[in-house]
Amino acid sequence: MGKQAPNQTLKRCRLRKLAGPCVTHAMSIFTHHGACNEHSRQSPILKFIEKYFSKVDSLDLISSPSSDFYAPSAVLHDTKGNIHVSGPRIWLCMQRMFSPFDGVHHEMIEARVVPDENGQAVVYAQLLTRFRLKGDQEEIVAPRFFILTVGKAAGMYEGTDGMQIYDVRLFWDTGILGRYVTEMKKKEKLSMQE
Repeated sequence: MGKQAPNQTLKRCRLRKLAGPCVTHAMSIFTHHGACNEHSRQSPILKFIEKYFSKVDSLDLISSPSSDFYAPSAVLHDTKGNIHVSGPRIWLCMQRMFSPFDGVHHEMIEARVVPDENGQAVVYAQLLTRFRLKGDQEEIVAPRFFILTVGKAAGMYEGTDGMQIYDVRLFWDTGILGRYVTEMKKKEKLSMQE
């Protein structure tokens, strides 16, 4: 049997929908190691993710609507088990979450983009996030793991590069920040006693 054109294979997959997911040659995994660069930007999804984290790192979440990055029906599952539903609610949650910081920087360590059978892509991304509290010069470094589902923007005038985030699952030890603040308070108390 000869090779079939990708669109014929996709048509067969749609017809076989009841038989379960269909893997085609059109679905390929894109893997990137290290900081964002020309290689990562070959993936439109990772290029979009880079723009998203650049926006978050700017700490200027007020100047853009949530719809620039989040679909109206987006869901965020945070590391504490809380679920935030809707792009606008997620954006407000992020504004509150990042308000104590003067600086935030997300550094990509590794990312994998895995297309799914619904035309979206799931991004598995390991990042190092550097936080700097307001009035502090030291950076707090925390490894974080994201699982993001990215797809076509929900509306014509929404999204960035025609894409939006539909689901985020975030995993990290939030206690890293708490332990840092506790240590800083101890140091302050000791220096005041001297």
